[in-house]
Amino acid sequence: MSTTVVPELPRLILPPGWTLVPVGPDNSAAAAEVLAPLRAAGPRDSVVPFVRELERTLTPLLDEAHGAGSFAVALPLGIPWEVPVSTSIALSALTPDVGVATLPTGPEQIDTDAGAARRRVVSVPVPEGASAEELVLLRTIEYTWVRGDAYIVAFSSISGLADPDYAPITDALTLLITTMLDALTWPDPEGPAVPPGVDR
Repeated sequence: MSTTVVPELPRLILPPGWTLVPVGPDNSAAAAEVLAPLRAAGPRDSVVPFVRELERTLTPLLDEAHGAGSFAVALPLGIPWEVPVSTSIALSALTPDVGVATLPTGPEQIDTDAGAARRRVVSVPVPEGASAEELVLLRTIEYTWVRGDAYIVAFSSISGLADPDYAPITDALTLLITTMLDALTWPDPEGPAVPPGVDR
């Protein structure tokens, strides 16, 4: 498989505080744009240093997503998490090296607003000996669609403390992610273009 160019972002219903960010080779401008409302929201002497630190944290995360083949990332930025469990969604487009893209057979074939998809939800066993205070991968969620001659893959990971008390939060985040991805749609090729960040 090889990555391919995606001309436009899919439409994704985002919960409050979430943002869909297109990623590319240089993501410093994207990080600054996403955080601009926060920069304007408070006193310059206290908010600007905080926003600069967020930009320094967000930019390499977006660079890493681009390096892994993603064209966009959806993540919660506006509301601080109250619990030590986190998630995000990375979107990638891949073309098969040979043949044509067909929906792969797999564990769960589903119908979504974007059409037929394969969905895989995998609970990751906590490593033996992990302490309750250790941050570990808890679950992965992957959707695959065929669009044109490419696969569109949405991949989400849920990470948190290795504490069984947080299992209901992992389940709630799984429901949130699957609901968002079940409702993902493609832009209407006959309709007007939707700028990034608008009505997604």
